[in-house]
Amino acid sequence: MEKPRDERILFLFRHGETDWNREGRLQGHTDTPLNATGLAQAQALAESLRPHRLDAVVSSDLARARTTAQIVAEALRVPLFIEAGLRETDVGAAEGLLWAEAKARFGEGLTERWFSDGDVAFPGGETGIATRLRGLAGLRRFTSAQPFQRIGVSTHGAMVRQLMKHALPPGSPPAPVRNTTLYVLRYQPATERLMVVEREELELG
Repeated sequence: MEKPRDERILFLFRHGETDWNREGRLQGHTDTPLNATGLAQAQALAESLRPHRLDAVVSSDLARARTTAQIVAEALRVPLFIEAGLRETDVGAAEGLLWAEAKARFGEGLTERWFSDGDVAFPGGETGIATRLRGLAGLRRFTSAQPFQRIGVSTHGAMVRQLMKHALPPGSPPAPVRNTTLYVLRYQPATERLMVVEREELELG
C-alpha cells in the first residue's frame, strides 16, 4: 500500500501596510515598520484566519512581516517561528525608489519584467527565480523540522508573487498581492508542489 504523501496547508499572506508601501517605494531588504493602517490590517487578518484553525505561523525576519505574524500568532494563540529565507527580494540599486523613479533609472521594460517575470533583476539585486528558490528552501527547512499541518506564512509582495507563480499554471498573470492578501495553498514538501485552494483579500482604508 502506497504511503500517503506529507501534505501541509499554507495560509500565505503579505504583511500589512508600511509608509513606503503607501508611497509606492520599493522596499527590498530595508527594514520598514508597519504604519497604523498596517497594524489594523494585521488585526483584521488575524480575525479572518481565526476560523481556519492554524497550528503555527512562520515569518520572514523583516520587521513588517514579523510584526504582522506576531499579531496573528498572538491573536490565535499559536507559536511563531522566524525563517529568513522568506524575506523580500533584494532589489539592489532600486531600493527606496518610487516605481516611477525605477522606470526612469532602469527602463520601463526591465522594471515591468522584474514585476511579472522571473529571470530579471535590478542591478545588484535578485531575480524572481532566485527569490522563489530561496522561499521554497525556507518552507522546506521549516516543514522538515516542524510537524505543523496548518501553517500561516507571513512574507512580502514579490515573494508571494513568486510562490504563486510556482503554484499557478505556466503563463498565468502575476497574482495580485495587496497588503494582507491571503492565499490558501496545499503544499507537498517532498516535491515542493504548491496548489491553490482559495484566495481572500482584506481591504482597509
